[in-house]
Amino acid sequence: MPETTSQQRRRSVLAVAAAVVVVALAVVLAVWLTNGTGDSDDSGDGSVAVPSDAPPASTPSPGDGTVAPGGQDDLLPRPMSGQEAIDALGEHLDHVAELNGMTPEQLRDLLLRDASVQVAPSGRLLYDDQMTPPATPE
Repeated sequence: MPETTSQQRRRSVLAVAAAVVVVALAVVLAVWLTNGTGDSDDSGDGSVAVPSDAPPASTPSPGDGTVAPGGQDDLLPRPMSGQEAIDALGEHLDHVAELNGMTPEQLRDLLLRDASVQVAPSGRLLYDDQMTPPATPE
């Protein structure tokens, strides 16, 4: 006996519903497996992290050799580039190089080769690119 249009439609709706259920189960399973691996920072106790007024335990103290951005531990009075930065950094050049993931020689070479590279007062590198407007046709 041939299927009627109503039976075909019902079969299609059931197939779509089954597919939706399978996808939903797959998502739930994936989330459950992800949370159950222990890789997550979630302790699972329902607690929520709340900011505190107390400083973190790893806050650098003045004079401990670390550089805090925008503070009294700044290495330079202002952003500097080229030989001026190298001279002003003096014995701190090694620390600034390490802070920026390079050797002192690489930092010296970069500062002397690229005029747009500057050392911020905190010791981080920055680029001071000057934009030149395009020439207008006459």
